[in-house]
Amino acid sequence: MRTVLLDLDGTIFDIRERDAFARCRALNDLGYGVLLDDVKKYYRYGMGSMGLVSELGLKLTEKEAREYVLASFAHFTNRENALRLTRIHVGAFDALSALAERYMLVLVTSRDTLSSVEEELGWFNIRGFFALVVTREVAAKYYGLREIPLLPFEEQRTKLYECVLGLTKMEPEEMLCVGDAVSEIEPARKLGINVIGVLTGFSSREDMEGAGISVVNDLGELVMILS
Repeated sequence: MRTVLLDLDGTIFDIRERDAFARCRALNDLGYGVLLDDVKKYYRYGMGSMGLVSELGLKLTEKEAREYVLASFAHFTNRENALRLTRIHVGAFDALSALAERYMLVLVTSRDTLSSVEEELGWFNIRGFFALVVTREVAAKYYGLREIPLLPFEEQRTKLYECVLGLTKMEPEEMLCVGDAVSEIEPARKLGINVIGVLTGFSSREDMEGAGISVVNDLGELVMILS
């Protein structure tokens, strides 16, 4: 193994506050009078977008559900909220430093704009650990497309990993993909990339193991295993 692909949100960044805020704003955009305190009350890692909606006692139409997901992502990536509501997971900086000494690190994120992602990485002094950062914008340029839509999510994620394979000119078996959600990891596995889940984000141990994905508690434990 030569390269480690790392997801960003939930894997490296603790974005619980930021995500709860974004989901609250998205529901209010749809006309639901939701209070942030109520969202925070029910919000937890391991709960999908629609799980929170159910906990709040809301029923969205199929159209509203799609708009909710897209609006949540738009509010989440808003620069004004980024630094104020984002934290880096405890131990993540040291883990990245240790991994970067042994492997080529590639950041793979479903966010769109490369410059904004690199700006956030710079805030936490971790941009230098990554040889390559792949966002939807980067992948779109690689494919000669105007854009790569966020949804369908797994289709989008597959394109990101294929972009990584193309840019690095490496074989899938030379890579390890690390992420906090089954929906992020499964597309990599289907391409033949080795995968492992971390329990610091959106999928629970039961979700991961139910999908046949081995897990570690955090990036610090991953470093110990790879050492």
